[in-house]
Amino acid sequence: MHLGPSAKLDSNRVSNTFPKDKGFTLIEVMVAMLVTLVIFAGGFGALSYGNKLIEAARDETRASQVLQSEIEDLRTLNWASLTALSTEAIYAPKSEFTDAYSSRYSVKRKIAARSATEKRVTMAVSWTDNRGTSHTREYLTLIAKDGLYDYYYRSF
Repeated sequence: MHLGPSAKLDSNRVSNTFPKDKGFTLIEVMVAMLVTLVIFAGGFGALSYGNKLIEAARDETRASQVLQSEIEDLRTLNWASLTALSTEAIYAPKSEFTDAYSSRYSVKRKIAARSATEKRVTMAVSWTDNRGTSHTREYLTLIAKDGLYDYYYRSF
């Protein structure tokens, strides 16, 4: 079979072109980069959100520890010492909580007479987190002269 000059030209043209399955187009590469970027951005966003949750949990735990310690200190007082305390006081947490975070916390104590032999003590701790949001956690306990004590927790 005889091939003419036009057949030779067509075979050259075919051999100089690349088939589509041999590489990626610029659009395909850009789409792949965009998908990768979205995945990484989502991962970093989730990591940032997780760190905020951990920080909030640490602050809440630290506040609970401060309040628990303050209430336990009140429970060690005898009745005369307890009744001699002022009915309201605002102060910084005790020395065992004076770490790098103690300046962010303040404690408020309110003591009210429930009866002649029973006091209602409300302890609240307030703090501001790293984002500037204010928080308060409050504990309430009943202290009886020569009696058993009980308390419950409340957050707001």
